[in-house]
Amino acid sequence: MPTSKKMKKLVLNLALLLLAGALFAQITVTNATFPAVGDTLKTAVDMAPSGILITAPGGPFAWDFSSLTPDLNQETVFQAASSGSVFASFPDADLVSIGQGGAETYYSISATTFNNLGFSGTDPTGGLPIQTEFKFNPPVPELRAPLNFIDNHIAESSLDVAFSLDAIPANILDSLGIPTTIVDSIRIKAIASRFELVDAYGTLAIPGGSYDVLREKRTEYRDTRLEIHLTFPFPFWQDITSQLGPAAGFGQDTILSYRFISNTEKEIIAVVTTDVSSTTPEQVTYKDNGIPNAADEKFAASPKVAVSPNPTSGVLYFDFENGETGSYDLSIFNSTGSLVLEKKLSLNGSQSEHVPFGQFGPGTYFYQIKKAGSGLGATGRFIKL
Repeated sequence: MPTSKKMKKLVLNLALLLLAGALFAQITVTNATFPAVGDTLKTAVDMAPSGILITAPGGPFAWDFSSLTPDLNQETVFQAASSGSVFASFPDADLVSIGQGGAETYYSISATTFNNLGFSGTDPTGGLPIQTEFKFNPPVPELRAPLNFIDNHIAESSLDVAFSLDAIPANILDSLGIPTTIVDSIRIKAIASRFELVDAYGTLAIPGGSYDVLREKRTEYRDTRLEIHLTFPFPFWQDITSQLGPAAGFGQDTILSYRFISNTEKEIIAVVTTDVSSTTPEQVTYKDNGIPNAADEKFAASPKVAVSPNPTSGVLYFDFENGETGSYDLSIFNSTGSLVLEKKLSLNGSQSEHVPFGQFGPGTYFYQIKKAGSGLGATGRFIKL
């Protein structure tokens, strides 16, 4: 065989070998990773991540997120949908997860999708503390299977919920400037379009483990509107979204995130939320393997804590039930993950602690409470008017 032919054959074999190796590195995510009744998914949140690199599409990559440290720890427990208090409103649901504040999220499962049907709780914008059932139309796919490199999907959904003024606290109506003499109800309308692209693959290292993953880039466009129903001079709906400040949670928004998905774990290994340029990670939620934070403290949501009033216009009261006696650290973060307040609490069993909060602007805030040295703690959120 001529030398040129031998060389061509060698190059061809090498190319096939490299291609086979690349294909071997790619995984397929199956529906075995969908949550089921009895599953408890544990995640941690780093609200100020550093050293996280968003690579270009392709692969295989070796991503290293082992520098992540938890600011919050969370558990999501999945139960049979029939155990939810408003199951009758979600008759197609298979599962429900119940949050710390009592919010219930309902899901349906098919062979190819794990769908979010909606939830019972407060306004999803974080702007109006109205308790009701919110239903997505159509349901929102949270997980898909089978999922492979270069797969792409489009998901669109909306919700449309109206409330009588009788259901809304008077101080909320005053803060929104709603003329109650000629308005009898308000309506929240939200439309979301999401573009999903599995654009990379490789291995991802996080605290406590390394996993073969697919990376899915999600770009979501949301438009949330607030309308009032005027009764004078004739009945009609009027959009007042432009009159509200951005802290109310209404208007248009773009959310960019990267999800690193394994074919062996039910938790998403990491979800990186970035700025709209897709270059600066702003927050990372990742699988909690029980690795402590930088202060060598590991905590779980064990003490029972209630925050009132929620929403608040000034002082917050943290009510503890059966809390261990000792010193606790309270940290409060704004919606972008920035630390805005720290306070030492000294507890003796069940009691209430007040925290002045009137100097902070309106919006949604998150709190984290940790007992020094023991790892016990709790997390949650509240709304500042």
